[in-house]
Amino acid sequence: MNARVVVFGATGYTGRLVVESLVERGVRPVLAGRRERPLNQLACTLGGLDVRTADLAEPDSVRALVSEGDVLVTTVGPFERLGDVAADAAAAQGAHYLDSTGEVGFVRRLQERYPAASDDASAPGDAPRGTMLPAFGYDYVPGILAGSLALERAGNRAETLRVGYFAPGAGPTGLSGGTMTTMLEELSKPFLVWRDHRWQKPGRMPRQHTFTVDGAKRNAVMVPGTEIVFLPEAFPEVANIEVFNGWFSAPGPVMKAALPAMAVAGSSSLARKALGKGITALTGSEGGPSASERAKSSSLAVAVVTDSRGETVSEVRVAGPNVYTLTGHLLAAGAEHVLKGRSWARGVVGPLQAFGLEGLVELCASAGLREVSPGAAR
Repeated sequence: MNARVVVFGATGYTGRLVVESLVERGVRPVLAGRRERPLNQLACTLGGLDVRTADLAEPDSVRALVSEGDVLVTTVGPFERLGDVAADAAAAQGAHYLDSTGEVGFVRRLQERYPAASDDASAPGDAPRGTMLPAFGYDYVPGILAGSLALERAGNRAETLRVGYFAPGAGPTGLSGGTMTTMLEELSKPFLVWRDHRWQKPGRMPRQHTFTVDGAKRNAVMVPGTEIVFLPEAFPEVANIEVFNGWFSAPGPVMKAALPAMAVAGSSSLARKALGKGITALTGSEGGPSASERAKSSSLAVAVVTDSRGETVSEVRVAGPNVYTLTGHLLAAGAEHVLKGRSWARGVVGPLQAFGLEGLVELCASAGLREVSPGAAR
């Protein structure tokens, strides 16, 4: 039987974008989710795709979605609460796995459970048989691409890598409901940075950094990032890695004043429920920005490497379409590449480990993410 791509959460906001991108690539994915009726409706609009139902509350139904060699793409989150069932199902069945999580804690949990293994006879017998690529979307492939290029060019002069994420043209109404929910929860948690060649906690309150974007200074707030998980192995010379989000570039004092309230909201289940209706009203019936709204914005990741004196050694910018459009394209491209055997990695790995830098550049270009000059971010 030929291997298949199965999209779990296919009728959700991000899931639909992944499905549409796969179809554009000539891949006919299997659509999976809890409710058969919307799955059938989507399948009909896209030329009669196969449909399967599965529910996280019934892990056997999720395991039944895939067989050895298949690719399971899941967009069902928040992943720290809901993601384990799908990941475990893929690992148990010998299937490949990709997801859209932006939750670094979940990525590290998977990494501990399913560590990377070489694809040879010396690999442990209980090692996963498939490639597992969590966070294979706007979070955090652009930063890993830009960071890898910048670190390679910096060579042994690299001491600190700072990555900034921006969404030119986007505003608060350009977020999906899933993104808002995840942001609220993540802001309430302590997280790690790569400092002095090891993981350390910077504290609950994120600090800020200023990047130059389109000739203007843009503030960005420190956030978790899988760059600290996957890049140190490939670039052991880099002592410090920090990741920042500059989507809204609010003035420093305003952002600092808002963060405590957002962190409290994220840590309280009652507050999250109270915000749910407001999030739904803000994001609309589609669950996120419409195609016309997405067309108004783009995505940008900036990677700056400095030396021991704090002087810039290299700087790389990669730009692409709207962050959600890009996530759909990246997950589709990643699934297609894995399906075609372009990754020999096993267990949880990052994009660089899975495809190599040349392969990652090629994959990202096929998704619309390319290196740009400082003046060509949009």
